[in-house]
Amino acid sequence: MQNSSLYIFGSKTFYKLIYDLNIFKKVYFGNTVEYDTVSVLVVFVESFSPSFFNSFYKLNLPIIFVSKSKEKKTDKLNLNNFSVFLNTPIDVQNFIEISKILISKFNYQKFSQIYVKKYYLNSNDRFIEKNNKKLRLTEIEIKLILFLNVSKGFSKEEIIENIWKQKLKLETHAFETCLHRLRKKIKDKFNDDSFIYFKNDKYYLL
Repeated sequence: MQNSSLYIFGSKTFYKLIYDLNIFKKVYFGNTVEYDTVSVLVVFVESFSPSFFNSFYKLNLPIIFVSKSKEKKTDKLNLNNFSVFLNTPIDVQNFIEISKILISKFNYQKFSQIYVKKYYLNSNDRFIEKNNKKLRLTEIEIKLILFLNVSKGFSKEEIIENIWKQKLKLETHAFETCLHRLRKKIKDKFNDDSFIYFKNDKYYLL
């Protein structure tokens, strides 16, 4: 948890408690901070008016809502999938475990989802999506797309060396077969015949 940080809204007492435990890298309270430096938001519901929660609309961060009441005042909001609701009094050990789980789940999804050209790629669930159409991909197809997505062009030799980890003569057929199948799948599903293109002896995605 030393690489994680909390931003606590609404309870200075809880802030001091978590700060003194020295479990998290940073614990913020009442400061202006960039959200991209925060791992989890902790919001004490009774400290704010209902309109305050609109600020969390579509906020892409794990959020722990804490309330004295068992009635979830946040039910009507369209929040993300990384929100949980706790009642006071808070079991600190349980809070820490929940924070760990939220951070782990969030990071798992965050680093598995990227945009490739005009497509959305989920490397963990192995699919590529565009305009609500999904296409299942193999592990090697995912590797090929991710490799090509980080640079403006690779030669056949560079692709084989980095993905297949073999000598060119041994894996040329495997590469060409994978490339042909991937191009065909993209063409058939999305009517895109230029997803991976070849120019000046290099293969491109960008």
